[in-house]
Amino acid sequence: MTNLQVALHPVRMKILSYLFAGSSTPQQIHKDLPEIAPATLYRHIKALLDAGLIEVEQENQKRGATEVTYRISRATAQANPSSDELKKLFNLYLAGVLNSFDRFLDSNQEKESYRHGFSKAIFYATPNQLDEFQKKVLEAITPLLKPTGQPDQMAYELSTILLPVVEE
Repeated sequence: MTNLQVALHPVRMKILSYLFAGSSTPQQIHKDLPEIAPATLYRHIKALLDAGLIEVEQENQKRGATEVTYRISRATAQANPSSDELKKLFNLYLAGVLNSFDRFLDSNQEKESYRHGFSKAIFYATPNQLDEFQKKVLEAITPLLKPTGQPDQMAYELSTILLPVVEE
């Protein structure tokens, strides 16, 4: 299994999204993502660690135990899969998005009362403008990657696909 396939598991994607906002201990992650059982959390952290997607930032002795703080690994951003690997990963990614959408549609939630949607936009940008756009999107979403405990706060899934348009 490639590192990207490891990352595409829904629970591991939640953990990675959480760590994109900053380093954390498993206890902090579980506190903010209580839907992930501790044993499950540790199993998925191990898978991410073994795949090299996250790394240990520091270890502290705390009450006779070692508290480990994890962060996104520097190598994670440097993945360079082949075209065939990208096709397989993209299909896995789309299957995950479809699964999330199906779960939402099949849920008992009142669809009109929750903000949801999807859209497609073609835009024009130079490489520098695209870099700036991606930087702004990351800056906008980073503060929202960890729950704040506000009573009306809900988790939302944002799936993005950025592709150059190939003219026919």
